Amino acid sequence: MVQRRWTLEQTLVRTPPREVLVTEVDESDLVDFNLDTFLALSGDVLGVACAQGAKGLLTHISFATPTYILCVRITGLSATTRTAGEQARAQRHSRGRKVLQSMLLHSEEYCKVAFDMHRMALALYHDYQLTIVNAIDLQSVRDDLRTDRQAVETFMSYLGRAQDVNKRAVFDNFKGKAFGEGGVQNAALRAWAACHAGLRSKVSEKLQSATPIDTTVIPVNHLKWLATFTRVAWRLHALKPTRVKNDVCADFSHESGELHLLLTRYKTRPRPSNSQRLQVQFSAKNGSKTVQGHTIRVEGKTAAITVNRPVASTAKILSVVTRGKEDLTAAETDREAIVLAVLQQRLPFFEHPFVRPIFESPDRHSSRTSMATNKEICLGVRRLNDSQASAVHRIISEDPADKLCLVQGPPGTGKTTVIAAAVIDLMKVRKAGPGGIWLFAQSNVAVKNIAEKLAQEKFFSFRILVSKDFHFEWHEHLYGKIERNVIRSELFTDHSIDTETRLLGSKVILCTLSMLSNPRLMMSGYTRLVPVETVIVDEASQIEMGDYVPLLGRFNRTLKKLVFIGDDKQLAPYGQEDLGELASVFEMQHLQRDALFLNTQYRMPTPIGKFISSHVYDNKLQTEHDIVDRGSCIFIDVKHGSETKSGKSWTNSAEADAIVVVAKKYIAEGKKFRVITPYDAQRNLLERQLKGALLPWENKCFNVDSFQGNEEDYILISVVRSDKIGFLNNSRRTNVMLSRCKRGMVICTSRAFMEGKAQSSLVGKLAKEWADDGRPWVSWRDVLQGKF
Repeated sequence: MVQRRWTLEQTLVRTPPREVLVTEVDESDLVDFNLDTFLALSGDVLGVACAQGAKGLLTHISFATPTYILCVRITGLSATTRTAGEQARAQRHSRGRKVLQSMLLHSEEYCKVAFDMHRMALALYHDYQLTIVNAIDLQSVRDDLRTDRQAVETFMSYLGRAQDVNKRAVFDNFKGKAFGEGGVQNAALRAWAACHAGLRSKVSEKLQSATPIDTTVIPVNHLKWLATFTRVAWRLHALKPTRVKNDVCADFSHESGELHLLLTRYKTRPRPSNSQRLQVQFSAKNGSKTVQGHTIRVEGKTAAITVNRPVASTAKILSVVTRGKEDLTAAETDREAIVLAVLQQRLPFFEHPFVRPIFESPDRHSSRTSMATNKEICLGVRRLNDSQASAVHRIISEDPADKLCLVQGPPGTGKTTVIAAAVIDLMKVRKAGPGGIWLFAQSNVAVKNIAEKLAQEKFFSFRILVSKDFHFEWHEHLYGKIERNVIRSELFTDHSIDTETRLLGSKVILCTLSMLSNPRLMMSGYTRLVPVETVIVDEASQIEMGDYVPLLGRFNRTLKKLVFIGDDKQLAPYGQEDLGELASVFEMQHLQRDALFLNTQYRMPTPIGKFISSHVYDNKLQTEHDIVDRGSCIFIDVKHGSETKSGKSWTNSAEADAIVVVAKKYIAEGKKFRVITPYDAQRNLLERQLKGALLPWENKCFNVDSFQGNEEDYILISVVRSDKIGFLNNSRRTNVMLSRCKRGMVICTSRAFMEGKAQSSLVGKLAKEWADDGRPWVSWRDVLQGKF
């Protein structure tokens, strides 16, 4: 490919040079490129940055001196060559790759510096199996920083004095639009910025003592996992929206120069961030006006914002939109910090006795030698079934063969029962001991469900750690009788006496896995007073492997038992549909081989349970239920309904109308019900329709993804789709949707769609099986007349 040359105008700092020469070459062109002349310009520091394209694939790597930048296009080496010309090009490509590796990436003569060097080093290996030596992560060099490594202020502090640095340009190129769009020009500018930072006296004097990254000395299997963790994190962050419509009330108030907004939905609440801005539209005399602003703080359902123009107190809010990606979460930051520490060989992560058996498949699989006892297990007055008892025995076992174990629990098989029984049994022998039991889940709701089960069994010696953001004003109602066991995150202090007082001797802690990364958690002494020794993870099939990095990296010295409970036939880790390559612990075949299977479900009526067993669990799932009539599942033919695009989601107004009619009937009959749907836009529509019909609507409508682990007597389902399969292609999510009812469910959809395009879906198969058994569809007319 022909070399491309241009002049880059750097706008980051106000000191010379303002213009920098750039040459862009294909890696095959490095065979003839005069690298010696280029490297002579660098002194002993090379700034480095990369550009990443679709799916995070590294496309360019830029090397910068103070006055010259070399951008190298990287592509995969061709696996097959046919013609002589193709062979010649492939050979030249291979020679260029060797030059890139030997003279640039592997050169010990030049110190390569980059912002977030660990990301680039792992991208090089992930995409091209290229390694790098003498590579310095700039944010690790200085120990005087008081800001987050991804904060704009951090990048600015490396580039110069505040008055000499263009903050807007730094934000745009390191966090904003230019960075998001990527491309070679942005990579070139960031490489120059790294070089400029590395040559400043505050940094250059510390480079010699900085801990370098050398990926040639890290075992290949470890490097593969680190690269996977980082690529998955990159792609998940890329999925985060850059525009979110915040649900707020039209009325607002003024207070001390701030506008106070009343928020109406937790999921879309704005959050304080230096990376995001608000766009607020108000009513005005001549129509409407839009102002820009920032979220200053959020307390429960109230957000305090500042705006760039005065707003009349008589105005009404028409819309609020947050623009820009949200910052990394504490868990994401923690995960990245541990990966960096492993790359810098400051943390022997893979030497941990739990890490190796999780991430490394043994050369030869040996079956477990420990035998489960036949001792009966009871919870209260109820005797656990054999599969549940076996799971409890495995969890409480002190046999080294059982220090790491998996339990697969299909819907309604009593996963929380198993957890509660194990915890109560363990605490009988640990009352006087120092060891702690930590119960984790992906969601706050799953954590709450476990706590409720413990309380139901009269076991109250536990504490729930929950973030104030989730609890205050939004979800306090969820905790009911266990509210006294809740410790909210704003109560985390650095006074151990306060922490001991709140624990009241409890050795059982429940929280989300992400709570472990709360920077105030360890400072407050919880993990010291209740050592992280026995860990039970619920919803483990929803947790991507990289999410365990903080747990395994921070608590490797105390961890003695690790139990994963979940079901790889239900919800997958978030992002699975977009990325298609996310693994949970249940996808680790060497671990799944020894997983215990809870084989009896008690939730669903017998016909529904048998259907789920046959089509999802290879007939391994038994059912015990007193409802045996197929009338426990009703299909309503909403033949006039049609799917309608709504942003990135879908709605079906006719199905929403049908749900309202059914809801009225069930309310009149005193039946408890919830409404679930695959699409968020439909969930919003259903709430509005129920509210408009003056029916109970709060905590009634749910997206399928937020309802795993929940159940209700009756479940009303709005399928939404009427033309394209969409959600129905995902058997795991559909399994969750069909397995929530305790007494019955009503499915609103189009019969023609189910007998046509959707016939191979799980819902389509259910409809056919019911029709073949003589169960007629309920017509829209019958629905209106209450005949169902």
